[in-house]
Order: sequence, then C-alpha cells, then structure tokens
Amino acid sequence: MYKNKSNCHQRTIYIVGGRGVGKTSLLNALLGIKFNEDINHSKIGINQTLYKVDNKEIIINELTDDDNFSNTNILKNQLEEIFLIIVVFSLDDEDSFEYAKSLILFIKSNLTYNLGMQILLFGNKYDLKKNDSKIKVNHKEAKHYASEIENCSYYELSCKTGLNIDILQGLLSDINESKIIDKDENVIEDSVSLNNENESGSCIII
Repeated sequence: MYKNKSNCHQRTIYIVGGRGVGKTSLLNALLGIKFNEDINHSKIGINQTLYKVDNKEIIINELTDDDNFSNTNILKNQLEEIFLIIVVFSLDDEDSFEYAKSLILFIKSNLTYNLGMQILLFGNKYDLKKNDSKIKVNHKEAKHYASEIENCSYYELSCKTGLNIDILQGLLSDINESKIIDKDENVIEDSVSLNNENESGSCIII
C-alpha cells in the first residue's frame, strides 16, 4: 500500500469491472503505455499505481475480478474513503454491462456517508462500432441508466485507439474538493491520439 510521503494532495480511485473488459488496458492507456492486444488477464487481487499530476497524488487501484464479486469485500471496506470509482464494461458483451450495473448497485447500497463519491461508467471497445453487429450494448440505454444514478456519468471509449482517454486524463488533472462530473458531457466522436510518454505527470507502478 502506497503511503503519502510528500506534501501532495492525495486521492484514491478504483477501476472495477468484469474479467476481460479492459481494466488493465484502460490503466495502461491512461499512463501512456502502448495497447497490447495479447495482454494477459490480471490475477485476482489489486494492482496499485501512483499517478502524479501537478501537486496531486492519485492512487489508482485496479480491482481485478472473476465476474463473481470475489473481491468486493476489499472494495466494501474502503468505500467511504474513495473519491472516484471507474466501472468498465465491454460494448460487445451484454453480460459485462449487467455485471457493471450490479457492481454499481453494490457500491450504492454499501455507502453510508461518502454519498458524494463519483462514478464513471465506461463502455470500452468503441472501435468495434465500425462493425455494428459486434455491439451488444446500446448507447442510449447505457447513457439513460447512468443518468438515473446519482453522481454517475457514462462515456464510451476505446483503449485500443485511445478514444476518449483524454476525458479521464482531464478529470484526474482537475480533481479537487468540488464535484468533477458534468452530467451533460457529450461523447467525443473523434479519436484521441496517445503519446508513448505520459505528458500529464509521472507514475509509479506499485
């Protein structure tokens, strides 16, 4: 577990979702690491990364899972200290969307006083929209679902092409005491190129 040894303002966020939906690829894209088509599924547990931007330290915990809530006790025990939770599903897998919704329900039902915690719902593999037959989750359905959840917003992205990764980078850069979610934010339709180096700040893999 990383401990703050500087004067930086520190926040904790989690990346959660079913197995194989792109949580590790999302983290890699955020850090400027080139997409790997053959990436291995992470072992069940927590992958922790320290993301530094400006004078802020953001602890990013990727909570790996096997689609069976095997790790939710870890999440439950830390819910009151988390600033932001990123819930990921695959646009080509309707079951992963249903699992994402069950995770959000779990999160909301176990909150007691951290009611302002933000949730970002990310539909990954937007690049597959070139072949609509592969898309199983409707954009309007997912966006409507998120609109019904307090402090929740929905975006579609592609860890493979880098589409909309800049949204997450911008949100992390703007983290402060105020809310960071814009419920009216539109999905960007143009791809965003990613450099091989992380321009927004240094990072350390724990």
